[in-house]
Amino acid sequence: MLILKTLCYHKLLGCTLLFLACLSVNAQQEEQPRKNKNYFGFEIAAPIKQNEAYEENEDEPFFRGAGFYVRAGFGRRLSDWASVGLHSGIEWKFDPDLTAAPVFANLKIAPKLSQDDEVRPTVSFGYGKVFVLNKNHFSGNFLRGNLGLDIAILDANGSRQSGTLSVFFEISYYHFRPEDFENLSTFNVGLGYTFL
Repeated sequence: MLILKTLCYHKLLGCTLLFLACLSVNAQQEEQPRKNKNYFGFEIAAPIKQNEAYEENEDEPFFRGAGFYVRAGFGRRLSDWASVGLHSGIEWKFDPDLTAAPVFANLKIAPKLSQDDEVRPTVSFGYGKVFVLNKNHFSGNFLRGNLGLDIAILDANGSRQSGTLSVFFEISYYHFRPEDFENLSTFNVGLGYTFL
């Protein structure tokens, strides 16, 4: 399992370096200033994991849902392609039975790769604290990284972007204390919307 986690983190790091390379291309392009620099966003996602019953019965699905989360956040766009914010939410994990509330700072990078600017690849990193609400109320560190696509939503006139719809894959890592509680990593698939 440790090898799988390490491979996932290395792949995420490799994809991040690819997106950062795209930033140098993006920096050379002209940015169109937007009037509002603040944002408010929310996201919903479901952690998925391999179904252990699949090995015994191939009629079972290979993946199964392992929980659900809702998060919201607000922040500031530093430029047309980068933003920072503060995010929080509630997460339910079915296995193990866990209800948690992460509070984390988030950095999102969405480079412009084409002239139409309607779809952008994104990479996002978050780091903060997670508070467990149903098991002796302990806390730990929270780390997340996600890759996705942002799709521009235009206003009624079609002249200005009013928001973005996001589709993403995320890896979350929960490092809990006390140390006898098992640390937890999840692979999540989700949707989000950001109001600009």
